[in-house]
Amino acid sequence: MFNTPGTSRTASSIPKAPPPGSIPQPKPDGLPHETVPDWNNISLFTAGIAVGAILGATVALLLAPGSGDQTRHSIARRVGKFRGADDNVWEDLAEELELAAAEREEEEASLSAES
Repeated sequence: MFNTPGTSRTASSIPKAPPPGSIPQPKPDGLPHETVPDWNNISLFTAGIAVGAILGATVALLLAPGSGDQTRHSIARRVGKFRGADDNVWEDLAEELELAAAEREEEEASLSAES
């Protein structure tokens, strides 16, 4: 098949360059052609996302361990725990910054009193 001694390739069997209309050629100003979105693929992808979201929501509702009120209460409690933890961190940081500022003012006051 490849490089067999009895077979020789003629110039006519070598692939030729494609005709000018089959491959997009650059514009005369040298800029490439605009790409056009394929709306069929975009709409198919969007429909898949929508169907997946609907199926996911349906399965979540069917397999939820409690009623809607219980689930909402559970979510609110979990969010409250996270918010409470964040508030404490920021309050602790504010207290530490106030203490550091007060200590610095005391050091500056003692240095100016000594001079």
